[in-house]
Amino acid sequence: MKMKSLSPDEALEALEQRRANPPVRIRNEDLVAGSPMYFYCKTCGHLADTKPENYTDVPKRLCNDCQSLVDLGLLPFKG
Repeated sequence: MKMKSLSPDEALEALEQRRANPPVRIRNEDLVAGSPMYFYCKTCGHLADTKPENYTDVPKRLCNDCQSLVDLGLLPFKG
């Protein structure tokens, strides 16, 4: 979903649909050693970032779609 090409109302409606249909989350605690780590969006709950087990940089807190909404000023986020 490309939120930058949507009107503000359409983009916010798409966000509500994403929130209403969250994905099945992968629990990092249940993975075997050496598996990648999964991080989910703080706004909609969808996958935001995947990092190797020994990551050193900070994972993204928002998925690309929600970050686009923040960049457009349609979604306030303090994170």
